[in-house]
Amino acid sequence: MTQEQPTLTRSEQKQAELEEREGLKSRLLEEEALRRGHQTRRLTYDTAIITINSQDCLFKDMNGPLSSAANMEICDNKHVARSLLKANGLTVPASTYVRLTEKDKIEDFAQEIGFPVVIKPNNLARGEGVFTHIDSVDSLHTHLEKLSKLIKDETEKILIEKQFIGDDFRFFVVDGEVLATTKRARSNVTGDGIHTVLKLIEAKNKLRLENRDLKNFLIPTDPAKLGRLFRQGKTLDSVLDDGEYIEVRDESNIASGGDGIDFHETVHPTFKEIAVQAIQSVPGLHYGGVDVIAEDITVEPTEDNHVVTEVEFSPGPLSMFPWEGPPRDMAGPILDFYEKTLNS
Repeated sequence: MTQEQPTLTRSEQKQAELEEREGLKSRLLEEEALRRGHQTRRLTYDTAIITINSQDCLFKDMNGPLSSAANMEICDNKHVARSLLKANGLTVPASTYVRLTEKDKIEDFAQEIGFPVVIKPNNLARGEGVFTHIDSVDSLHTHLEKLSKLIKDETEKILIEKQFIGDDFRFFVVDGEVLATTKRARSNVTGDGIHTVLKLIEAKNKLRLENRDLKNFLIPTDPAKLGRLFRQGKTLDSVLDDGEYIEVRDESNIASGGDGIDFHETVHPTFKEIAVQAIQSVPGLHYGGVDVIAEDITVEPTEDNHVVTEVEFSPGPLSMFPWEGPPRDMAGPILDFYEKTLNS
């Protein structure tokens, strides 16, 4: 007799889904290690021991023994990381770090730097709690209330920054070399003159389900999450013209249903130098992701056409599963780095 599996509560189901999703980075590294003939031992969904040059190395996701807890803490603290970037001569958004309770200071700073502004938590990931295109004092206070409900602690500090209008790019850097450059395009659909926006989203989500990474990050159909669509005078029932392209969300990260588009061969080389410099701004950080917003990533960077927004300690495998362009490996270069370093 087959024993029935226990029914999971909703929270248990969400945790199981999270572990399955988060474990992808670790599994990709483990698969590459096994392909190279290294011994591996799985500990948890996101940790494994990989034996490299006779040394047992503990990895969490793709971060190994040379990725320190201090590195992670600095990268996760957007304000501190940004201060290091700025001190190293990189162009960053005008921003301030202030408690949620200090509404007057937040409002004064927004008016000082000029709208539109962005507010965001200091240490959450995947775009959670990031509110963009705030274009008035009333809108600012409305979104501060939303952020308060999310954080649930008004003594917490948040970032408020001048919004830079451009496209969002992620650079993947290992040991002083940029190995992938990917545009993080906002959630979008392209019309065919026949189907509604809703049907176009559903069709695109079917394709995303075939992608090992994107299957976990579908485009939502909840109208409350599609503000950009409605600001353009469209609804889920709108039928787009054949070839008409429209972005449906403001968020530009993959977790929000965005697309990864490869730009590695066309990015201006000076932007790659900036990405390497950003990683080196965090002492002891050997590899990671760098987020840049730029008007045009293919032209030479100036102080006015881009900003460096974040350094990512544990970037997702965006370049390995792009929506457009060739896949670019992340796990292999990280193992190359450890094989070289542990052999020296």
